[in-house]
Amino acid sequence: MEEGWWRCQITVGNLVGAIIGAGDGEVGMQQNVSICQSIVTSCFDWSGRRNKLLTDGLNFPSNDYVYHGLSRVGARVVSVPSPDGLTLPVELLLDAIDEETQLVSVSHVAFRSSYVQDLAAIVERAHSVGAMVIADLYQSAGTVPVNVRELQLDFATGGSVKWLCGGPAQGYLYVRRDLWNRLSPIATGWMAHEQPFGLRRRTHPIRRRCLPLPQRHAECAGSLFGQVGL
Repeated sequence: MEEGWWRCQITVGNLVGAIIGAGDGEVGMQQNVSICQSIVTSCFDWSGRRNKLLTDGLNFPSNDYVYHGLSRVGARVVSVPSPDGLTLPVELLLDAIDEETQLVSVSHVAFRSSYVQDLAAIVERAHSVGAMVIADLYQSAGTVPVNVRELQLDFATGGSVKWLCGGPAQGYLYVRRDLWNRLSPIATGWMAHEQPFGLRRRTHPIRRRCLPLPQRHAECAGSLFGQVGL
């Protein structure tokens, strides 16, 4: 599009990507983290034996709201409790990841206590049994080093407020590049269509991110952190 609005979702996503170690085009902007979580979890079949969705006991509550809704389509949501309400030893999470686990969700930095979770160990364990990992970076991006590609994260979410100092109504979704053609979300929309301006009633395969929203505040925040070299 001549005005550039069609590319805004990825243009702003690239600014965020520079902060979290993602590659060009690997981060797309969404309305909020709950939308991002819904897109990711809609990619999976929760009706089989591998139906366990493991969430950490310090995860942000709205993430768990999405997960518990999936119980209606077969997901078995298992929360690993924090022993003290502030910390969650990584060993407890690793012990809970098994061959029935489909997705592991963890907050990189806990919103209640600033406890930093060991993402590398969680990803290694999950991948060893065929599970995937989605990390919530809302409290970590902009405050602690994070590199989604080095960590081999499958998915990551976050937003423009908190430490990125942007305005509200901006979430972002990172999807590992080699998963783009392997996963097809049920939760989708107009901009994910192969021929969006055709406005046809019959659908085409939809395999990538969708639904960009106004980008002004997020773009200002991303530009600022890019200039200071965060």
